[in-house]
Amino acid sequence: MDTKNTATANLTQGDEWANDYYRRLLTKADWPFLHRDRSVTSVAPSSTFTAVAATNVCTATGDRILTDTGTQVTVSSTTTLPAGLAASTTYFMIYESATTFRLATSLANAIAGSAIDITDTGTGTHTVSVSNVSSFQPLPYDIDQVESVYVMVGTTRYDPKPAPSRRFWDQLNSSVQTSDAAQYWFVDEGKIALWPRQSSDGNIIHVHGKVRAPDLNVADYTTGNIDVITNGSIAVTGAGSPAWTTPMAGRWIRVTHSNTAVSSGDGQWYEITSVTAATTLTIGRPYGGRTLATGGAASYTIGQMPLLPEAYHDLPWIYAAWRYWLKERDADRASGFKELLLQGQNDLFSAYGVNDTSMVLDDGEGGSTMINPNLTVTI
Repeated sequence: MDTKNTATANLTQGDEWANDYYRRLLTKADWPFLHRDRSVTSVAPSSTFTAVAATNVCTATGDRILTDTGTQVTVSSTTTLPAGLAASTTYFMIYESATTFRLATSLANAIAGSAIDITDTGTGTHTVSVSNVSSFQPLPYDIDQVESVYVMVGTTRYDPKPAPSRRFWDQLNSSVQTSDAAQYWFVDEGKIALWPRQSSDGNIIHVHGKVRAPDLNVADYTTGNIDVITNGSIAVTGAGSPAWTTPMAGRWIRVTHSNTAVSSGDGQWYEITSVTAATTLTIGRPYGGRTLATGGAASYTIGQMPLLPEAYHDLPWIYAAWRYWLKERDADRASGFKELLLQGQNDLFSAYGVNDTSMVLDDGEGGSTMINPNLTVTI
């Protein structure tokens, strides 16, 4: 719209410029709107398992274990291991699901998906144990930088400290230690580990951190309609074959506001936290509009949103328009978009540039005196 050029190549270039600017902008400050709380579930260091000879698939029958491809494990049995497996031998897992895996003889084979041929189920009770001294597991998909961690074991909370260096972490893990009372956490290559290693599965590891900025390149989705959405609820039900899918989690949904009482939403955007079925999803905040009863058939939009505050969502595309007119050597139009861009950036930094929106400032003297910023003067 800003360039009057709807050619596919131009729109693709515009998307690239907008996304490049968007990612750079988000690195310029400790923006409060980038912080999120996510969680992962602890995994046990060992579990009993069964094996299926026809498929070579092993299933953890007790605790959930770390099944990230490449994880080193050993196996043992009270009687006889499944044929093809040997005790006191290091194997590498091939991930199947949270509780199913296959085994490979080398890391290269695990990455290639080349599994050991298991020819029978063995006898007795079999156990698989993670042999890595410290077991790392993947961070939540959108966490970029971890800032703090706490672990809930039932109703007990543990607040481990960050390990200050890789050397310190390696020294901690010079031998295997297991306990649910986590004391340190460490992040490496997009994975997180606790020390001591968690002795049981199912504990909730809460991760607070800054999220990654995804590319904004997915078209809006409007198939079907909203059948039920209730004031104060986070549940949304669709109708008309909306065919919602799990990748839509993290996008935003808006139920169209209209003059029709039966099918009007509140016109506000809500973040989608999960898609539980083709016709059901949940949102991050309770719905604030009037209840839409069964059969309301309200139209809606699911779309990607910049992580920027809503009032500044146009900044990436203002930047792209400025780049376009700069390329076209139209100085007047380029100057106009640059002025809009700079004003928007300045407003954003003024409103959100400090990750503290409280109305109290520390006086810096180390005492208990607090200053109300409304009583200070800036010249």
